Amino acid sequence: MNNIVSKILIVANLVFSLCFMCFAGAVFTFQDGWRDKANKTQEQLTSANGQVSQLLGDKELLTTKHAKEFGDEKARANKAEAKVNGLDLNLKQAIGNLTNAEKERDKHLVDLQVAQQEMQARQTETNDARAEIKRLRDQNNEAIAVRRGLEDENLEMEGAIAEAGTREVQFLKEITHLNELLRLNKIDPRDPVIGPVPKVVEMVDGFVVESRKNSSRSAELVQISVGSDDGVFKHMKMTVYRDSNFLATIQITEVYPDKAVGLVIEETRSGTIERRDNVTTKF
Repeated sequence: MNNIVSKILIVANLVFSLCFMCFAGAVFTFQDGWRDKANKTQEQLTSANGQVSQLLGDKELLTTKHAKEFGDEKARANKAEAKVNGLDLNLKQAIGNLTNAEKERDKHLVDLQVAQQEMQARQTETNDARAEIKRLRDQNNEAIAVRRGLEDENLEMEGAIAEAGTREVQFLKEITHLNELLRLNKIDPRDPVIGPVPKVVEMVDGFVVESRKNSSRSAELVQISVGSDDGVFKHMKMTVYRDSNFLATIQITEVYPDKAVGLVIEETRSGTIERRDNVTTKF
């Protein structure tokens, strides 16, 4: 029994010895690799520490730079915020001013509309006034023309009255002379006249204004410069002459106050009647 245990122990010792030898070989093998790895790791660690130191320096620089930039940006932000606040204030004031300006604009627009309406009303009144002034001027011109016409007629009437007064004086002298002749012949001028009384043909002189043929060109009509105001009456016969030459006898067919028209009696014609030839009641 003791031998078996001894053998087992020997075998176990041998196994453990082998295991320990394997373990020692493994440890030795791993020890060399571990050193290399440790050295490499140390180098990497040193390099990493250097990089970390550099990164920390860069970090400090960046931190300082970023802090400065942050300060600058913060200052700029504060400045911008103050500026924005100022702009907001200016915007509010501008909005207020715009609102006031819109109110003023609306007020001015209303005033402008009222002014335009008043202007249109004034323009209408002006046009009406101009039309009325034109009408009054036309009436005034017409009145002036009528007044001038009346003045001319008045002058003509005054001349006619003066001429009629002169004729009246001549007629009164002739009547007085005729009454004296009647009394010398023992005739009472107050006795009534029996039968038609022929018209008294006065001495009338004038001239030919125009000579023309009638519409059928069968007779010649002569317009003369004397009329009823001069003693010419319808059916009166007058003589047309030039210098001392007899031209024709005309019979009055139309009579006007200042002119008359006579028909040439062809049986008496001895020449051509022209403008400015003389006419008379006696030859």
